[in-house]
Amino acid sequence: MKQYAVAPPDESPAPAPVSPAPVALPYAEVAVQQHWNPHAQAAGRLATLTYSVPPFLRGRLDVGQLIWAPLRQKLVLGIVIATHDEEPDFAARDVHALVEPEFRLGAHQLELAAWIAARYCCTLFEAALPMLPPGASRRSVVHLVATGAPPPLGGLSPRARRLLTLLEERGETSLADLQEALGSSLATVVPGLERLGLVERIARVVHDVPQAREERFVRLLDAGLAGDVADLVNPARAPKQAAVLELLRRQARIVGRGAWSAERGATDEWSAGPDAMPAAPGEHSSAHGPRSTLHAPRPTALPLGDIYRLTGANRQILRGLEEKGFIEVFGAPGRSEPSSLRPRRYEAPPLLTPEQARAWAPLAAAIERRRFAPFLLHGVTGSGKTELYLRAAATALRAGRQVLVLVPEIALAAQIVARFANRFPGKVAVLHSALRDAERYAQWELVRTRERPIVIGPRSALFAPAPDVGLIVIDEEHETSYKQEAPPPRYDARAVGEELARLTGATLVLGSATPDIGTRHRAESGDLGLLELRGRVGPATGGGPALLTMPAVRVVDLRQELRSGHTGLFSRPLVELLRDTLAAGEQSILFLNRRGLATFVQCRPCGQVLHCPRCDIPLVYHGDRELLVCHRCNGREPRPRACPACGSPDISYFGVGTQRVEREVRALLPKARVLRWDQDAITAKVDATALLARVQAHEVDVVVGTQMVAKGLDLPLVTAIGVINADTLLNLPDFRAGERTFQMLTQVAGRAGRRGTGGRVVVQSYTPEHYAIQAALGHDYADFYREELDFRRRHRYPPFSRLARFVTRHADEAVCALEGERFARTVALAAATAGVDDLDLLGPAPCFAAKARDLYQWQLILRSGHLDAILSELRVPPAWQVDVDPLSLL
Repeated sequence: MKQYAVAPPDESPAPAPVSPAPVALPYAEVAVQQHWNPHAQAAGRLATLTYSVPPFLRGRLDVGQLIWAPLRQKLVLGIVIATHDEEPDFAARDVHALVEPEFRLGAHQLELAAWIAARYCCTLFEAALPMLPPGASRRSVVHLVATGAPPPLGGLSPRARRLLTLLEERGETSLADLQEALGSSLATVVPGLERLGLVERIARVVHDVPQAREERFVRLLDAGLAGDVADLVNPARAPKQAAVLELLRRQARIVGRGAWSAERGATDEWSAGPDAMPAAPGEHSSAHGPRSTLHAPRPTALPLGDIYRLTGANRQILRGLEEKGFIEVFGAPGRSEPSSLRPRRYEAPPLLTPEQARAWAPLAAAIERRRFAPFLLHGVTGSGKTELYLRAAATALRAGRQVLVLVPEIALAAQIVARFANRFPGKVAVLHSALRDAERYAQWELVRTRERPIVIGPRSALFAPAPDVGLIVIDEEHETSYKQEAPPPRYDARAVGEELARLTGATLVLGSATPDIGTRHRAESGDLGLLELRGRVGPATGGGPALLTMPAVRVVDLRQELRSGHTGLFSRPLVELLRDTLAAGEQSILFLNRRGLATFVQCRPCGQVLHCPRCDIPLVYHGDRELLVCHRCNGREPRPRACPACGSPDISYFGVGTQRVEREVRALLPKARVLRWDQDAITAKVDATALLARVQAHEVDVVVGTQMVAKGLDLPLVTAIGVINADTLLNLPDFRAGERTFQMLTQVAGRAGRRGTGGRVVVQSYTPEHYAIQAALGHDYADFYREELDFRRRHRYPPFSRLARFVTRHADEAVCALEGERFARTVALAAATAGVDDLDLLGPAPCFAAKARDLYQWQLILRSGHLDAILSELRVPPAWQVDVDPLSLL
């Protein structure tokens, strides 16, 4: 009888107990990393492969273990789903090795992966991939070895002969080293030699993890602390030596004092936080860095580069201090800590407003009950939602549990990370793709070992290795960036977060000023607890937090502006607002959700519009680089000097992008300091955090930006907002166009007047009568919600049904059309088999982006109230990509 050792269901929200010793069973069912799609196979998407467990791994290999397994001619990652003792009717290949350092998915993680695979039609390994350690998939190396077989009589190519000669000289050699030595990818040479039996591929595992780069540090020795600096060196004769000692002494006093954090109960181990320095030789250091309490301060250290920069010293000056025994220069791994985690000041909890207190009571009670409880926190912009997040985190930490805080984008993480780091110094980790490998791995380890119980990041932070999650916060829950588009799994972080909270007995908080229609509908239906904050909160005064009014919003009908003879980019009310704000020494934001200088380029004599040859869409002109750019495939062409169709030099540039707005602002307000904040302004040297710092330091008067400036930023000096064109999203062929427009306008308007009254907003539109724009004028979510819900109900769009979008791509459009008709019949048959009679099929038809990267794109949309039943019967051909619950049909 087959005996399975499988992951038990995680029924208790309490911290997971110590895992029992693995059962020494001889076979394992493994979900492997693969390129074929088992969802197209009869076995279904949760199929696994059977492997033999070699004797040296029995007793070590456990359910959930991350392993290396052979698949065809290479090693791939795999996850052990179960172990058993039933011999298969084929010769099972051996598990190759455990991934080092060893890693095992917990029971709730395996359950979550299975749920993701079933809901989003992906493989079990794809579903679990976001949960794996950073860089795990890059630790397999292909080696080549000569077999010694005689070469064929027909001879070999010169490159093949050189390859065999190298292998005879070196023996087994990595493919990467051979490619470098021969200056070739060997893409055809190696397979040819394999077919002839002359070489063999061997997969080897590299047991390493990302390491921080070694840096040089300077620390003060005991002799350098004796007496005054003037007693040690002569400041007149050796001013730079004196400056070095003064700097190190000052730093030692700062770290040694630590009184502010101890008095306020912030932390007992301040130096274990972001400002902790590496241990010098002979000092105690934990696995993740030095630990030093406030009651036993140690001599501190500073990076060598900081010493040079702050004192003007050089290596010779430091050598003199070393010879006197005052300092020590040593090497140590650099600090693998994002600078955003460095606390600036302790942030004491403010008093709550009565409305905040009413919302806080059920939230606190739910966290203390340690059972699954989902909430929608619907609060207007500036209503103090973040303060409730902070208090909820404190409550979860007191219960010994961990906290996940999700933000829509990396750019938004900086402000919320600063709030959490100030309130919980040394307790916060940040996880996102922009971190260096060493930083990301170090943060991941700190979370896994529970040294950092609070995790902040975009949607991928949801899969942090936190074994006992007690609170999940999803801020700005309406944002589309919470939906993974590619690669699989194409999950919605809100739905996955809810399932994770259910599995771990956690409290889920979905926060937004403009909740997704489906989320608000679930709250009104009783599926989510509803917490509301309708008033704005300003800086605290002597009597507690001040209550502020929402900014006044005025809509300008651009049709009337044209009729009155005003043809400028900025309407007259917007020009007046910009001038008044600049004169008052305050800041303005101009919002337009289009990049570039001109959105299309046209020849005036013949009318030819320049298109991307690969995607068949108009190219956008970027004036700062003098390039035409395709915003779909990122293809680039130089600025044309003549029309490619007729040869005329009369080329014109039409449309408006952020670069055009920036140029117009500089002409209108010559003395204003203008900053453009869009994706083109983000570079390797200038990130969103740097741009935010410039705005907060009042180095900027006018910000011209895309949606990047409309998402949750707290900018105290911004009092004026101008929306250049409110119609950019409104007329797109997507059922969420009205919702996206309302959310965009409400969110960008919410950046104004967050520290006082008097915020003003001017919205320019050609369709000011649309209900989404009218509702945004009065910050009236309830009115918009009623109109939008009625529209969704009439047309059976979510939340009154569910959608699945299938896309196929091919160089021949006729093939796409034929595949579409064939797959539509397959879907209809699956629905009939499942007994579903409410299926609507929209298409097959070309996608809104009908061509991309030389491939035509066709789509088929499924709409049904019983989508899971249809998908369970459906076998998707490999040519089709599936997106379940898409947030856009474009």
